[in-house]
Amino acid sequence: MFDLSATINPPEAAIGQSPPRINLGFCACNQYGCRLSRQPMRLYASLVPALFLIGSQPVACVVKGVVDRTPLAVVSSLISKGEGSWDSVNRGSAGDTPGGIRSITGRSLSEMTVREVQQLQRTTVFAVGRYQMIPSTLDYAIKMSGVSEEDHFTPAVQDKLLQTLIDHKRPDIGAFIRGQSHDIELAMKEMALEWASIPYYGSSSYYGGSNRAHVTKQEVRLALQRARDLYLGSPKEASL
Repeated sequence: MFDLSATINPPEAAIGQSPPRINLGFCACNQYGCRLSRQPMRLYASLVPALFLIGSQPVACVVKGVVDRTPLAVVSSLISKGEGSWDSVNRGSAGDTPGGIRSITGRSLSEMTVREVQQLQRTTVFAVGRYQMIPSTLDYAIKMSGVSEEDHFTPAVQDKLLQTLIDHKRPDIGAFIRGQSHDIELAMKEMALEWASIPYYGSSSYYGGSNRAHVTKQEVRLALQRARDLYLGSPKEASL
């Protein structure tokens, strides 16, 4: 799970997890990330900002009530632009259920157990959740993640399943973010093979049909690089 192998960082820390060591500083964030002031936190206590670090790695930033991105969240935000929201579903074609799961069941996915979601996929819906996991993908992610069928299909569980896909099904994405690979083109290709809204051929989806890319290749490239920078502890400064 995105374990940190660099000697400056403790082992077994994951991109989406809370860091085992916390330092505080002032940060200013926009959609691309944060810039960190090395000033002591006490100078800015009245503003209630906090940047949590693994070593010098930004993991979460709170400024004026807004939570900044973890490396995993940078990737998940990109995916969700074209895939859906936490309660999105389709019945086989992209956009065929605009009302989401509530329009079918009257309940949110968070109110359902993983088992219930899997049962719905056998009878009523196809792709589910923010990352539009199809039945075979969801089954794989559950098996590899250790998520229980009795767990509720909450945003936290959906994020855990996403991280599992990046760790195990599409490891070239994780390898680039961890700095174990420099092949961003391969990581981008793997993104497109897993999510239909990510461009593969120019600006087109690999899967064609009713699927179409909702982001550009440049957006994919920037998101992967930003996630890598955050993970490796070298975030580029960004102004508000």
